[in-house]
Amino acid sequence: MNSRIFCRDVCLDRGEPMVGAGAAAPRYALLHWPRAKWRVPRHLSMGMPESLTEAMLAANVAGINVTLVDGDEIALSCGDEILPRASLPEVAAALERLADGRGLGGRKDRRITILCCTDGKQDPCCAKFGNATWKRLRDLADPSVFRVLQSTHIGGCRFAASLLVLRDRARYGRLDPDQVAHFLAALQRAEVYLPCYRGNPLLTGPAQVAEHAALSHARKTGQAARVVLEEVRIAETEAEFIATLPEARLKIRLTPDTFAVNTRCRTLEDGPDGSVTRWQVAALEAL
Repeated sequence: MNSRIFCRDVCLDRGEPMVGAGAAAPRYALLHWPRAKWRVPRHLSMGMPESLTEAMLAANVAGINVTLVDGDEIALSCGDEILPRASLPEVAAALERLADGRGLGGRKDRRITILCCTDGKQDPCCAKFGNATWKRLRDLADPSVFRVLQSTHIGGCRFAASLLVLRDRARYGRLDPDQVAHFLAALQRAEVYLPCYRGNPLLTGPAQVAEHAALSHARKTGQAARVVLEEVRIAETEAEFIATLPEARLKIRLTPDTFAVNTRCRTLEDGPDGSVTRWQVAALEAL
């Protein structure tokens, strides 16, 4: 019997919610690099020349998260631009263009890109849970609609399987293989998949929670999932929002809670390695 304890399981036992943890980098550049050569830190991965390492670091400084991916033969992509086959010097030059605020100079690819973290070098949860979900995504996703890639660390190992959907920068967690078909169907309808959605990256943590609650209400009541959110007040111990739906207005009251966390499996033996505050719905009422 496998008695290993994973930080994902500990996170679930502690009841830490994912909603409100949807922050994402402003931009992502995806650099194809074979998974077997991934290392931590990623810019020192096996076989990576110094020029490419320097270009990655420059892009990071410019606010572009350079993530290593595996799963297709595209050399580099950013937004809906892709650079197909290219030499390593060409890839480094393209990253430098991005860091300088210029375009990639590639061709357009309008597919929905899904990153699934399988970075076992970062954490065993990503290897175990991420791999299982990625395999299911690979088997079910229509390649004419979706571009499914394994990725290096994208944050939230304890929420594995951890995913990022581009171009909306939507963060998802705890997506299990048996949920993948519903997840893909929601994305194809241009909807977020609420059971695993961590929150709108354009909003603050409390606003993410309020919007998620309003969207959940809309789905349950059969309304169109369009929400206009108004912050009424936010204080140390309570926050209140008004959410306007096509057929209803809701008052949503939130309260904060603190959760002990282990951000990596390797910290489990020494107890929690930190804590986080998560806002949760205390009351929701129709106006």
